[in-house]
Amino acid sequence: MVKLSLREKFAFKFIFNEKNVYHRWYGRFLSFGIDLGRLKRVVARIPNWMQWCEEWTKEGDELYRKAEQALNEGYRTKAKALFYAAVGCYHVGQHIFFIDSSQKEGSQEKARRSYKQAIRLYEDKEKPIRIEIPFQGVKIPAYLRLSGIPNQPLVIFVNGMDNIKEAEGHSHGNIYRRHGFNFIAFDGPGQGELWKDMKFEVKEYHKAVSAIIDWSEMQQDYQMDTQKIALTGFSLGGYLAPVSAAYDKRVKCVVGNSGLVYTGGLQGLKQLNPIWQRGVTYMTGCKTLEAAVHQFDWDIEMAPNLQVPLLFYHVGKDEVMPSPKIHSEKMMRWAQGDKQLKYYEDGEHCTMDYLDEVFPEMIDWLKHNLEMN
Repeated sequence: MVKLSLREKFAFKFIFNEKNVYHRWYGRFLSFGIDLGRLKRVVARIPNWMQWCEEWTKEGDELYRKAEQALNEGYRTKAKALFYAAVGCYHVGQHIFFIDSSQKEGSQEKARRSYKQAIRLYEDKEKPIRIEIPFQGVKIPAYLRLSGIPNQPLVIFVNGMDNIKEAEGHSHGNIYRRHGFNFIAFDGPGQGELWKDMKFEVKEYHKAVSAIIDWSEMQQDYQMDTQKIALTGFSLGGYLAPVSAAYDKRVKCVVGNSGLVYTGGLQGLKQLNPIWQRGVTYMTGCKTLEAAVHQFDWDIEMAPNLQVPLLFYHVGKDEVMPSPKIHSEKMMRWAQGDKQLKYYEDGEHCTMDYLDEVFPEMIDWLKHNLEMN
C-alpha cells in the first residue's frame, strides 16, 4: 500500500463512506449488472475506504465459487450469470482503488479470469470475440461484439480513467449489439490489461484508437461497415473519444459523456480529489503529480477542431471535476461540426442518474448520424 498523506488518511477514514461518497457511484455499478441488494450488503460491511477492495473481492470470490459449483451441476445459465456477477464485484473492488496497486491488479486479473469463464458459456453467435491489435510494439487487448447483421456500423467505446473492457465495456456492448451495431471495447494505454505494458500519454492516446480502426478496416470475415464508424466515451473517455475523432477523419460521429476537457496543468491536478490524483500517477506510472503532469495535461482547444457531429453530455453535480460548466463550454467552442450539448444541472458524473433516458437518446442519435437502415 502506498504511503498516504494526512489529508488522504483523514478523507479515506472519515469522509469516504456511503452517506458522503459511495451512493454517488451506485448508478455506475448498477449499469453493468451489480444487483442493488448485493451492492447495499457489501457496502454495509465496509468500515472505511481502506477495506473497499478487500470486501468486494471477497464477494467476487464467493460468486466465482458458486458459479463453478453451478457449472459442475449442469446449470450453465446460472453459472454464466454468476461468473459475470463476479466480474462486476471484482471491478467495483479495484475501481479507482489506486492506494494499493497489488490489491487493485489482483482483483482486476480475477475480473478478467471470471469474464473468460462467463463468455465460454455464450452461444457462438453472441460470444464476445477476443482480439489483440498490434500497436507500437505491444498489443491492445479488446473484445469485439458482432451484431449478427451484415454491413452494420461499428461503435468503438473509449474507456475512462479506470473502466475495464470486461465490465462497463461488456454492458455497453450488450446495448449496442441489441440495436444492431457492431461494438469494440478495449483497454488503452494506462488502462486495464494494457497498463502493465504501456502507460498513459494523453498526446499519444488517439493513435491507439486509430490502430483499432486500421485493424477493423482489414477484417473481411466480420462483415462490418467500416465506412460508418463512431466513437463513444464516458468520463475521461468523454474527452478521449472526441479528440481521437478529431485526429482520425475516418470517424463519422462521436458521443462524449462528462469529459474532462481541460486539466489546468499542475495547479489543476492539485485541485482534484485525492483519489483522482492517485489515478493520475497510477495511469502514467509516475510517483508524483509533478512527474505526471506532462503525460496528463491538456486543453481540448489546443487540439485540431472536431469537424464531425458531436453529442456531448455534462452535469452540474460532477464530483470528479471542479467547475463542470467550463468543460462543456470549452467543448462546444472547440467542436466545429454539428453539435448538441445535453446538460443536466442536477446530474451526477457521467449522467449516471439519467442513463434510462441517455442511452436510448444516444442510440437514436448514432443511428441517424450513421444512416443505419
